[in-house]
Amino acid sequence: MSRSLGRVGGGFELLRSPRRATRGEIGYAGGRKAAQSAAVSEVEIAQIQEALIARMSDVTVAVAASIRADIPFYGASDRVSDEFLAESVRDNLTYMVDALTAPSFDTAPAAATGRSRAELGVPLAAVMHAYRIGVHRMWQEVMAIAEEQPGLSKQSLLAAAQHMWEAQDQFVDAMAGAHRDRTTEQALDDAAERAALAEYLLQGRIPSDQSLWEIATLLRLPTTGPYLAVAAATTEVGKQPLPGIVDRLRAIDVYSAWRLLPDQQIGVVHAPTVAVRTAVIDLLRRIATARVGVSAPFSELRDTPHGLNFARRELVGPGTGVSVFDGSVLGTAAIAAPETTVDLARAVLRKLHALPAEDRDPLFATFRAWVAHDGNVKDASAELFVHPNTVRHRLRRIEQLTDRSINAPREVAELCLAFEVDARVRLQIDAPRDGTA
Repeated sequence: MSRSLGRVGGGFELLRSPRRATRGEIGYAGGRKAAQSAAVSEVEIAQIQEALIARMSDVTVAVAASIRADIPFYGASDRVSDEFLAESVRDNLTYMVDALTAPSFDTAPAAATGRSRAELGVPLAAVMHAYRIGVHRMWQEVMAIAEEQPGLSKQSLLAAAQHMWEAQDQFVDAMAGAHRDRTTEQALDDAAERAALAEYLLQGRIPSDQSLWEIATLLRLPTTGPYLAVAAATTEVGKQPLPGIVDRLRAIDVYSAWRLLPDQQIGVVHAPTVAVRTAVIDLLRRIATARVGVSAPFSELRDTPHGLNFARRELVGPGTGVSVFDGSVLGTAAIAAPETTVDLARAVLRKLHALPAEDRDPLFATFRAWVAHDGNVKDASAELFVHPNTVRHRLRRIEQLTDRSINAPREVAELCLAFEVDARVRLQIDAPRDGTA
């Protein structure tokens, strides 16, 4: 203990210095002061809460008006009525104000808002922007209350702000999560419905309670053609051979409907012009992972099953890539009765198929070029980059090996049909037993 000397009545006396407070006494005093401060803060926050509740009607009107004015979707769309918007704003702001004195936040209204907006088709970004408008307006009201009541402590204002921003974070998280969940549910439901309707359309089975026009509308397909039917062979069960085809076609402003089967992905594509059809086929060639068959254009949506039949026939041809049915009489004859036409093609082309590939392939290419150029030897030779006499020699060789003359109308018709079948069907032709070629 420290001591000091003092003179009293001419004598000296030992004097004690003032006693210092102990740590415990200091802690007790500080805790009592903090408790008193917290109690004051709670009272003041309750005052702020009461003032906000009193202003709720005016704030609701102002926030709803700001949402309409500042968010393009709400301003341009009538999906959310004024009454529904005002009710939703009031409910969410009321729960936010209640959260100022509540031990935890009730995010049920925010989740309900997220689900309802998803069902109405309101974008998530628009709903989040609306929340920000509401919270910012509430904070402006708190600042106005602070100016009207200058006795409010800084601690109370900071506590109120903390509660509001925490509430906003939890409310926005709950709303966004519910919006995303409901959007996913809707997408799955819509995809399932569209898949079922697409299957009805592609198979030609229209439900009795729905018209073709209604199905086209639900599938978002224009009701006037032309259209293309498409069939793509799968390389793995459950895996799309044309991945992302719907979105890729929409990117070039083309509407379509598709159905994934165990062995094929089938679809109908709206292709009203030659330019669109060319763009569609180019896209199919870029993304196809297996062989793809495409029908000739058809005008009526009700003819989709017929077009799909021709598209599927193109899948049996040789090679890979995209095969487009041209709709010609020869092409139709080649695939309309495959059992008969394949037998014909085998009989006509047997000796040609017995040749080695290096001898056979130039003959096939020459005949097809000659037909494509309407029998003009000069034009065919230009396409093949050979001399016209080479074309003539190959044509004579074909006549010898098939026993058909290219100058006899009936026989040249048989040759054309046989070559058309060979181009579309994988002919399994055994070599002649006598080995002649």
